[in-house]
This record gives sequence, structure tokens and C-alpha cells, in this order.
Amino acid sequence: MAHDDTVAPLLPSSAAPPRRNMFPFVCAALASMTTILMSYNLTLMSGAELFIREDLGLSDTQTEVEIRV
Repeated sequence: MAHDDTVAPLLPSSAAPPRRNMFPFVCAALASMTTILMSYNLTLMSGAELFIREDLGLSDTQTEVEIRV
């Protein structure tokens, strides 16, 4: 019986590249969109806060409670 020096791999090789896990990409995209929307909301409300206070005749404390709730 002849001894062969070549060793077969444990797992067969595939021509296709490995599949990427999309979960981190989706999480990063959602976090980015959430941050953008929150900053837009804060910017919009800080500009509207002046008019809300003036129109309703609210004090600073009442405005903070109204805006944050």
C-alpha cells in the first residue's frame, strides 16, 4: 500500500465568499437615523418653544414641563 503525502482538507472549499452578517449594519443605520430625527426634533422644538411660551403665556417652568412631557 502506497503512502500518499497529500492531505485532504477537513472542510470542502467553496468558491463563494463568506456571507456577511447584516445585523451590525442594520443596527448602525437605525442608530444613525434615530440620532438625526432626535436632533431635528430638538431643533424644531427649541424654535417653537418661544412662540408657545408667548402665545399661551407660560412661565419658564410651565414651558419646560409642557415641552418635556
